[in-house]
Amino acid sequence: MTDSQASASAFGFGIRRLVLVDSAGFCYVEIPVDNHGLILGPGNLGKSSLLNSLRLFLLPENNFRNSRKKFAFRNASAGNFYTNEESYQHYFPSQFSFLIMEAENPAGVHCQILYRDSSSQLSYGRMFAPVSYDQLRPLFWSGDDADGIGEAVPELSFKKVSEAVKKLSKETRFVSDPAKLRTLLYSSELMNADAVRYSVLPLAEADERRVQSLRTLILLLFEMKADDRAMANAVASIVEADKKFADDAFDFNIDEFLERHEQLKQRQARLNRIEKERGRFEKLNGAYQNYQALLRSQHEFAAFRDGLANALDTVGRERRQAVTQYQEQNEALKHLAQALKKLEQESKGLEGEIKSEARNLKKAEQDQRDGELLASQYGDMSLQEIDDILQEELERKLGHLAALKSAAQAEIRLEQIERKRQEFEAKLQALAERESRQQWQLAHQLDESVVAPLRAVDPRLMLASPGQALDAQTRETITAFGQLFSSTETGYDWFDTEYASQPARAEDYQAQRQRIQGELHALEKERSELATDEGQEHDRPQLIERTDKEIRAITKELDTLKRFPGAETRLRDATAEKEAAEEALAKVQEQGNLERERLEAVEQKAARARAEKDRIEERERELTQLSRSLRTVEHRFQYLKNTQCDQPLAVDQVSESAFEELQGRLDELENLRRSILNHLNQFVFQGLLEDREDELQKDSPVSSAIREAFKALSDLFASMTEEWRVHHEQIEVHNETVASYRQALKSNHEHISRFEAQLNRELEGVRINDLVEIRVDIHTDPKFRNLVEEANNIDPFGNELQSDAFYDRLRVFVADFFGEQGGSKHLTMDKVITGISYRTRKENATGLDTKGQSTSTTALINLELVYRLLKRVLYPGVQLSFPLVLDELASVDVSQMPALLDRLSRQGFNLFSAATHSASAEMIYLVGRHLEVGQMRTARPYSPHRTLVFWGGPEGFTDGEAVSHWVDQSQDSLLESVDE
Repeated sequence: MTDSQASASAFGFGIRRLVLVDSAGFCYVEIPVDNHGLILGPGNLGKSSLLNSLRLFLLPENNFRNSRKKFAFRNASAGNFYTNEESYQHYFPSQFSFLIMEAENPAGVHCQILYRDSSSQLSYGRMFAPVSYDQLRPLFWSGDDADGIGEAVPELSFKKVSEAVKKLSKETRFVSDPAKLRTLLYSSELMNADAVRYSVLPLAEADERRVQSLRTLILLLFEMKADDRAMANAVASIVEADKKFADDAFDFNIDEFLERHEQLKQRQARLNRIEKERGRFEKLNGAYQNYQALLRSQHEFAAFRDGLANALDTVGRERRQAVTQYQEQNEALKHLAQALKKLEQESKGLEGEIKSEARNLKKAEQDQRDGELLASQYGDMSLQEIDDILQEELERKLGHLAALKSAAQAEIRLEQIERKRQEFEAKLQALAERESRQQWQLAHQLDESVVAPLRAVDPRLMLASPGQALDAQTRETITAFGQLFSSTETGYDWFDTEYASQPARAEDYQAQRQRIQGELHALEKERSELATDEGQEHDRPQLIERTDKEIRAITKELDTLKRFPGAETRLRDATAEKEAAEEALAKVQEQGNLERERLEAVEQKAARARAEKDRIEERERELTQLSRSLRTVEHRFQYLKNTQCDQPLAVDQVSESAFEELQGRLDELENLRRSILNHLNQFVFQGLLEDREDELQKDSPVSSAIREAFKALSDLFASMTEEWRVHHEQIEVHNETVASYRQALKSNHEHISRFEAQLNRELEGVRINDLVEIRVDIHTDPKFRNLVEEANNIDPFGNELQSDAFYDRLRVFVADFFGEQGGSKHLTMDKVITGISYRTRKENATGLDTKGQSTSTTALINLELVYRLLKRVLYPGVQLSFPLVLDELASVDVSQMPALLDRLSRQGFNLFSAATHSASAEMIYLVGRHLEVGQMRTARPYSPHRTLVFWGGPEGFTDGEAVSHWVDQSQDSLLESVDE
């Protein structure tokens, strides 16, 4: 049917467009396949490759391995098929290679994109997107160049394409698994848009038989001039798929059938041979019972060997434990001695620390006494006031000393003394005035609420005296100022600054007067000492020495005053450190006493450990000598090495006397053992006993091998009754198989005849060119027909094997039918059906003619047959718009073209053919649309090896006039021949 008809149908499936990018010799080619079309171009250009690329989209494959069977890409010039690698490199030569098919179905338009899969050799991936190719073209080709030919898209890659396509639709799918591809490509769930979205050929049933049949028909659609063998294979495939049940498939494995008969025949011969040897077995059975009575000595030997091994392990562990214990005791002695030495050193260190802290304590006590004594000499003065007085006295003494040593300094110092004397006399006068005005001090004129905060700032503020009563304004001002302070528990706050409370105190004018008079007296004394009278010069050295002593005394007092504030802390710290050291010393001494006691106890344990070690080492030497004797026995009797025991001999029972007694029993057992082995080897020689890995042929077979061999013989003779019964049952089952194969041969022969009759009924009334009647003959191998007749003459029922004559005839059939070919001999439908032929009748003829028709007529008959076979596998009611490949169209008779094109359209096929420029104008006109694929080359290809470009649509004719809208007008001027 036509493109418009397929689109109008609710069940229409059609292929609209085919695009190749850097593939099959083309840089970029885009051709429509939704109507009849003819590809024109020079020979060996790649036109056939372009047509055949459709197979890659329609078949559920993901690689080019075994491509001969999958795709059948034929090398017409060489008369054979392309190799896997040749086919793959032709269609996917580079990473830029992409093949795109645009299709439509009831779910809408979609594109199938094939790309090179670099992760696996000869593989390609497949992408499905529910969009039209118009949306995808910018990803693969840029048509915006100045010439209108187009150019390669920069940085084309699978990653770039896949990301862009996924952005276009979230329904985009990436599928490579063949099973999933079959589901997508051949889905017939027409009411389920998601299921049928990417379907191109909906199958009636998606079983493996119909998929295989569709595969055969698809390949036929690409070779409508196929030979008789290809058509026969297609018919055989459809005949099998046409059966009601998959289990009815014709697959007669003759090899397996003959092999089963041979197995049963050999089994019967073996059973007869076993019965002849029953007397020999009875003699062996008596000998074996005597052997069993002495066989226990092997296990006793194994028990002795294991007991000796346990004894050696035990004594070895005891020796290691004794040595370890002995070493541990010695190590403990060493560690205890070291620990005790360390404790003694630690004790000496603590004693020294105690002495050091005692000295520090004594020094701190002395500093505290000296400081208290010095502070008591200055009354209530603070330490800072005392320090200031001493510093001033030190400066004065230093100046006095310098004056005593230098006349120039003496003059300077005398001037200073005079100024100081005047200052102190002025202070005395000022002090007398202050004392006379003390009744007017502010502390006496203001309330305590005002006095207290100002006294906290500086007590001298409230000791100041204006000499008279305050006037009202001054009082108010001072009171207002005092009220700016806020009272707290410890003092007063001046905004964000805190002042601590100060006690009220009166000035001691008498003490100040005495201190100033003392200063005047000292100045006078110093002045007199610095006088230059002749009577005093001889006293100068004594004065210097005295002054120097006074300086040292003042310096000492300053140092005492400096150490006094921290004396109490040092006293407390020294006391604590001394007590801690004394406590630690007591603990260390106590621990030392304990370590001495432990040292004495460990010395005793070490002596006992040494004695135990010596005893165990002597026992180990004795057991080692016995072990050497045991290995000598094992060397004589090799099988004893693999003998196992249930329970090892107790360690205390391992002795030299027990070993000698056991050795005597083993000698007796060995003599009987050789006799039994001779009997068993006779059964092996007769083929009635299997000697796995030649265990019985060894010089010293293990007891388990003898036991298993005898048990196998016992089981063999005991099971003979059951073996005969099973054997007869298997013969009956095999004979039933013979009956089923006989029926299968007959039913498949009849099925082929029925299928042939059905095809001929469907072809009634079909006319092709001048033929008014067409009949199909399905040819079967004559040897197969003879086999069917032979099978009907046998009686497959009973419990006896069929005669050798039947199987001999079957072997003759295999040799004749399959010849020298290797592999399994499966009799299948494609081997039975050997060919297809047509009988035809022209109008006015009286009978059917068997002579061959022309190539074009044969192609039309093949098309008619393929069309009807295709209807059998497709979902009922679907309508196709499908390209039918007919390579080299020039071989078709021009007079038959109108009938061919009309028939193709009615059956849902669009002619998709290729020809060289030698094709006649009449042929091109009849097809209606043609595509010149060899005339444009791009200057910017993906690969310099592939530069051919075609896109924009075909040229064609309708009602005798050119259809200009079929071709892109921008390319009209480019369709000029170029050098190939």
